[in-house]
Amino acid sequence: MTYRLMRSRTAHNKIYLSFFIGHVTLNFLICFLGLLLFMKLVVFPGMMPILLKQLSLILLLLFSKAIFLKTPPKVPKGIIFIFLTSLALFVCNFLGYRFLPPVPLIINPGNNTSSLTILYRDAAVFTYFSSVIIGVLLAYDLRAAMKRFKEQTNQSKAFVRYLTFYVSIILFNLLFLISSQNYFNKHISAATLTTLSRMLLMVEFLFPFIISGFLISITKLNFSKLVGSGLAQENEALNHLTQVITSQKLFLEPDFSLAKMQFHSNVSADTIRNAIKASHFKNFKAFLNHHRITHAVELIDVGYLNKHTINSLSVDSGFKSPVTFFRAFKYQKKQTPLAYSTQKG
Repeated sequence: MTYRLMRSRTAHNKIYLSFFIGHVTLNFLICFLGLLLFMKLVVFPGMMPILLKQLSLILLLLFSKAIFLKTPPKVPKGIIFIFLTSLALFVCNFLGYRFLPPVPLIINPGNNTSSLTILYRDAAVFTYFSSVIIGVLLAYDLRAAMKRFKEQTNQSKAFVRYLTFYVSIILFNLLFLISSQNYFNKHISAATLTTLSRMLLMVEFLFPFIISGFLISITKLNFSKLVGSGLAQENEALNHLTQVITSQKLFLEPDFSLAKMQFHSNVSADTIRNAIKASHFKNFKAFLNHHRITHAVELIDVGYLNKHTINSLSVDSGFKSPVTFFRAFKYQKKQTPLAYSTQKG
């Protein structure tokens, strides 16, 4: 399937399809490792498939974002923190440092029980629950993104149904494993629940194979053709906000906020948020800093730094802190203010 997806990559789907290929590849690796553990062919920490599962969810989250952004999305800092915490707990447990008392459990997703639930209980508990959070964020983002498109083709509607069902299976499997391990680990039906959990994981893995329309809808999907009246209104609002903030140079006020933007533009806070969310700006602060950095670049171009310091430039561009200015400038221009000035000179 991975080979088929790679062959299906084109100019319009290469970005988001790459994330999905990574997700499918990790799922295959998880099943392969689980099979090796179940057959006791190799010995390695049973926590590894769970970490890979969380990483596959992150790739699926990026896949859903890339579909609508049409650009490689940035991984949210919160998601990075969650994965690094899971990895850190895994390393701590591997070295023998534990925070939760070891509790032997019988229910497991086909992995070695002792290595999964006793030695790596800290990492297992955190990773399972945080993976559910990532899954919920994925479902929420997908639902919010689809609301922007007023006109949808039958192909796009089918894709939404398939992806929604697929995410629902993933969430159900995670919740099933958590609930069974917490409430039925010593129950008489523990063995049956273990078998059921393995079957559910196989259904999740085989879903793209079983539902052939899912793969077809992914490879042929082009949401750039669906941007119609839903985004037109938001683009119009963003243009209005840009005109207001630039004509009056409101971005030069260090304390300029969303509430002040609402007052000057006579646009509701929700409309402002939706307009910015539909653009390439991450949030209102990023929108504000973009115009501040643009102003700073204009000052540098006319020789501002020949007579003033970088700190003065940050203040005259509307920033409270030179550190914030430096970070925003480097993010937008891919170089420091001094390097940009030297290059211009």
